[in-house]
Amino acid sequence: MIIAISHQKGGVGKSTIAYNLAVELSKKYPVNVVDLDVQQTITACNRIRGKFGQKELKILSFEDKKDFVDFLNEDSEGIITVIDTGGFDSGLNRVAMYAADLIITPVSTEFLEVIGLEKYKKIIKEVSKKVGKDIKTHVLLNKIHHSQQNFTDIQDFINKSPNQFTMMSSILRRRSDFSISLSHGFSVCEFDKNSDSSKEMKKFINEISKILNFKKHIKKKRKVGN
Repeated sequence: MIIAISHQKGGVGKSTIAYNLAVELSKKYPVNVVDLDVQQTITACNRIRGKFGQKELKILSFEDKKDFVDFLNEDSEGIITVIDTGGFDSGLNRVAMYAADLIITPVSTEFLEVIGLEKYKKIIKEVSKKVGKDIKTHVLLNKIHHSQQNFTDIQDFINKSPNQFTMMSSILRRRSDFSISLSHGFSVCEFDKNSDSSKEMKKFINEISKILNFKKHIKKKRKVGN
């Protein structure tokens, strides 16, 4: 089962979301992580994670398109693969899009985000045409100010493009917990399980679980007891 965090625009929070998602899912399910970001943020955070005594994620990286396709063709419903795509348009990122069971596109509510989604919409249409199937992404409001409740501009744009976009109910707001936890290789839930960031992340993961029906398709890890 493949989850791609994807947007051709950089700086929207893909790596932070992918890392937190992978860490938390790995506590319940078998998880692979594919780091396609040129900055290799997830890979760096994972090394820090090991230095702080936390169990590291299994991270893979690909430069060759054929190798990536071969890996994805071996996808199993019994394993969750989280892909952090780069903040640009490329052949590898497009492969991740058409292979994914779920695409998540983080956006803020800045005016330029609508322009970014318009460009991404064009990419979605091109990939859909090439593979002969409709591809849709789930838009996640991310880096949102803690007091903002009006998301009219983004919502209106998404409503006009129902074949390419659907809005997630979860919202991740701009909080310092995300950057602080990453600097220690932790997820926000590990950093402070009772924080607002942690609660929002758990809601986001629960929404993904329902969309992909993890309970039906993914077997939980067996706990090793004494």
